[in-house]
Amino acid sequence: MEIFKTDENKRQQILTESGTNEVEIIEFLLGRQSFGINVSKVREIVSFDRSSVTAVPEAYHSVIGMLLLRENTLPLVDLKKHMSLPNYAATDLRQVVLVCEFNKMVNGFLVDGVRQIHRCSWDQIIPLSPFLSYFKPGITSSITLDDQNVLMVDLEHIMVDIYPETKLVYSEEVVEDHNLDIAKRHHEREETHLIFAEDSPIVRQSVKKVTEQAGYNNMTVFDNGEDTYHEIQKMAEKARARGVGIGEYVTAVLTDIEMPRMDGLTLCRKIKEELRLTHLPVIMFSSLINDQMINKCKSVGADGWADKLQVEELIHVLDKFCVEDR
Repeated sequence: MEIFKTDENKRQQILTESGTNEVEIIEFLLGRQSFGINVSKVREIVSFDRSSVTAVPEAYHSVIGMLLLRENTLPLVDLKKHMSLPNYAATDLRQVVLVCEFNKMVNGFLVDGVRQIHRCSWDQIIPLSPFLSYFKPGITSSITLDDQNVLMVDLEHIMVDIYPETKLVYSEEVVEDHNLDIAKRHHEREETHLIFAEDSPIVRQSVKKVTEQAGYNNMTVFDNGEDTYHEIQKMAEKARARGVGIGEYVTAVLTDIEMPRMDGLTLCRKIKEELRLTHLPVIMFSSLINDQMINKCKSVGADGWADKLQVEELIHVLDKFCVEDR
């Protein structure tokens, strides 16, 4: 039985309304602990019917099987099992499946129940401490809602665990389609300075590895939009004091959209409007890129965008703004 279903256009509008730094979070339970994910990733929520699941031999330990949903099948992940949480359900809520879409993939996640949807600001969401993020958990941040600590789940991290082939991988043969020789292209990339904002530890590590292999060796990384903004603000003040352009300090900004403290759309809008850095390229890098999200990126002044699964597109976009347009 269907419990909740989002309209596709509304689902994309919920994320943020052109940089207002707002988000809607679905709070759900795994045992006694509250967790959350962005509503924009949820297509629908359906009751869990075990008879609709077909087991798959030699599947990943947390993959229950394939869920039959209206004549279609999708992988079903036991989220509690994947995150190694105690196998109890201390709740009177019924188990449901979160049907999620991101990175152009649709997957189901079994949870112990859904509590409610909260509308809040990204500045209420606190990044995971560096100590905990070292262990690469499937959590990026936390937020306090109705006196409950809600942990924000990194679904991209979980899917990389299950499908390692979805991790960003760099290939010279795929990315280097220019007529310039590889050594020269690497030299041009090494002269740039990138700022990268991303809350997921596994994505930060993957992107840094990919860009360094391509020659983008000078990258400063942040785990939230607010710290990123303050760093660019300092750079802008130094540039103006010296009477030089911002390009003397940073070549381009690469940013995720979903981030604690300040989301990527708000970050882009503030860079372009408040700091008046209209010529500083801002590139959105997200698992939510589609036509609706591209329109939102344009509305806040973003210069480019790339899907997280398309590494060749990421390098091409960086080249366009960091090398070819210089």
